[in-house]
Amino acid sequence: NSCINMVGGKVSILTGATGPITATITACATGVTSIIVGAMLLEANRADVAICGAVDFALVEPIVAGFATMNGAYQEKPGEPESPLRASRPFSVDRRGFVISEGAGCIILATRDFAAAHDLKHGIELAGWAMTSDARHFVAPRLGTVARCMAESLDMAGISVRGVASVNAHATSTKVGDRVEYQALSTIFGDHLPPVSANKSLIGHAMGASSAIETIFAMEGMLQGVVPPTINYTPDPELVLDCMADGARQLDQEYVLKNSFGFGGCNSCIVLHRQ
Repeated sequence: NSCINMVGGKVSILTGATGPITATITACATGVTSIIVGAMLLEANRADVAICGAVDFALVEPIVAGFATMNGAYQEKPGEPESPLRASRPFSVDRRGFVISEGAGCIILATRDFAAAHDLKHGIELAGWAMTSDARHFVAPRLGTVARCMAESLDMAGISVRGVASVNAHATSTKVGDRVEYQALSTIFGDHLPPVSANKSLIGHAMGASSAIETIFAMEGMLQGVVPPTINYTPDPELVLDCMADGARQLDQEYVLKNSFGFGGCNSCIVLHRQ
């Protein structure tokens, strides 16, 4: 089980899938990167259907200690205890790092022909995607390459910023990470920044699995016409966002931008289209 690709190997054994198999490791962006690699295989005619996703279990002492040492994970202010329910607070003025969680998510991609031949119902299309590398720092995001990733995914989808109904943000609750994501969104959307949902406020940061789980939340929201709220939010005057802090919002969403950024400078963004 220490071989990362063993997870995919077990899925292959259980399903009988004999096509290409690969382990896409891009830290916190792994789930979305897996979807993108699956789309590449479909586009290259190397597969008709792809089982994509990610799983992570970071709640082990050395990993938790490492995140705490680098000041990434949530820590209380000395002498100021507070409820654990408020610990995860992306984009909030008093954000203090991410809350480590765990989980798994799976998304099935198929070509149109395969879906039609096998009567597979589908309500969401992967309309666009992009990947960039910061090429600068292991953990500090780079505004230019983060913004470029968003812009290129929208270009591939063939839509303008006005076409995006909502953004499912990466939003880890770190000071610098949330600030750079906001700056990148402002760079791309200008005065047309749509509502932004930060799912980690609800479920914590499931590391490599986070963007797979959040993509599923985004797709379910599109199908049901609902955008999940960002809880524990206290507005930051430097990050002017509509985070739907007062609760889930009914909203028709034809296109949604999903952001995911990982340690090592790995950026992956996708555009989802409700059909």
